[in-house]
Amino acid sequence: MNTFAKIIKLDDFSFLEVKYYSIQFESHAENEFYDFLNRMEDIPEIEDDLSNLLEWIERIGEEHGAKKIFFRNEQSDSEAKALPPPLKTMTTFGIFVNELRLYCMVANEHVVFLLNGGIKTQVYDAKDCPNVGPYFKQANKIVKKLDQIFRDRSITWNSDQTDIDFDPELEIEI
Repeated sequence: MNTFAKIIKLDDFSFLEVKYYSIQFESHAENEFYDFLNRMEDIPEIEDDLSNLLEWIERIGEEHGAKKIFFRNEQSDSEAKALPPPLKTMTTFGIFVNELRLYCMVANEHVVFLLNGGIKTQVYDAKDCPNVGPYFKQANKIVKKLDQIFRDRSITWNSDQTDIDFDPELEIEI
């Protein structure tokens, strides 16, 4: 079955160093990132984790740019990256997130696609976690498709490569 989606600019998450985007499937009422936020915001046990994850998104966006040290590899052959950053980076900055995973695509140091995620259990591999596994697998499919669309030049870079240009009606088949 074909699933279609559109690219959504997250205007509420547009900062000096990073512009954030997401994907919205045609059958969903909201984009993937807002779906993640809405599902997580009513779980009291992860309130601090969610707050700290949002702090990471803002700090990366406003102060640092989307450098590799801020994103974790959940699996060595994975296309998608994840927030929060690896433990070493969290320790350096003193902002800790224990249970949440948010999957994303880092297009460059100025453009990041925030996708979806959830509460990761203690299972070693994200793909095997019952909570985040489906989102991790979906994120990898989305990232592969976005990479292809960049190569096909349906998404292009602005002159200084700090943002992207695309037809807002562009439909992505995932």
